Amino acid sequence: MLTEPLTQADLDGGPSWFSEVELRADRWRDEHTRSLVIRDGEKIVAVGSMWTSRVHGDRYWFAVVVDRERRRQGIGRQLVGELARLRPQPLPLMTRGFVGTPELAFADALGARTIQVVPPMEVDVAHRDRLREPTPQTTSGTAVGIEMLGAAWAGAYEWTHEDWSPTAPGFAGPLLEGLEDEVDLEATSVTLDGAGSVSAMCVAFTDDKTPVLCGETTVRDAPDGERLVESCLRRSLDVMAGRGVGAIQMDGHVSDPHWLPAWIRLAPTGPWFRLLEIDPAAGGLHR
Repeated sequence: MLTEPLTQADLDGGPSWFSEVELRADRWRDEHTRSLVIRDGEKIVAVGSMWTSRVHGDRYWFAVVVDRERRRQGIGRQLVGELARLRPQPLPLMTRGFVGTPELAFADALGARTIQVVPPMEVDVAHRDRLREPTPQTTSGTAVGIEMLGAAWAGAYEWTHEDWSPTAPGFAGPLLEGLEDEVDLEATSVTLDGAGSVSAMCVAFTDDKTPVLCGETTVRDAPDGERLVESCLRRSLDVMAGRGVGAIQMDGHVSDPHWLPAWIRLAPTGPWFRLLEIDPAAGGLHR
């Protein structure tokens, strides 16, 4: 079997199972973004990519898929090893997925360790009454506008990731790219301090079919942070209820100290989600 860079011609004429992962041609951005195929004769039997996040840059994300007729033959492991050998920097590999999926079972077989966990995401909007009413300091995101909201969101994103996936220099640019098109400012909620600055938020992302709510305090040590975040979440859920929305999704991490308590009180349902790190050397992938 032969390993080669993935080309645009491969993408244009690839088999249907290519759609199981998001793919781009080899080196689509730079030397840190690589894509490979494994061929058995003229037939592609596996494809995979590896890339760095412009927001973090501390690990190489990867995704591979193997022709269903050729799975459980070690081809996926071989491809991950080939990608690992192309890393310009000796950074760990990273992947993610819902608990119980074949993708996570594959990662576990490669020696993955969990670096972060996301609780179940599905929330019934009717459960909003389990949260206290919003405080007078909580208002719509329209009160601050997209630029001020973006700065607050970047601040929250930075400190909530610093212990397990630190942000890269200049991360705010790619993080906030397209934010105006993704966020519903009216359904977004912010709590303002005495100076009119954002101290906590619940950002309503409505660019997908089901609204996704994310939130936290702007800084880690915000006084009464749980109450500030709870207030924002309750207001956003009230807005959703007023629109007739029956269910939303929540996103975040078990390590988010102010967001998680309110989230869990809403009795979320669905599968858990894991973010995983793989040391190629420890997993025998990089020789």
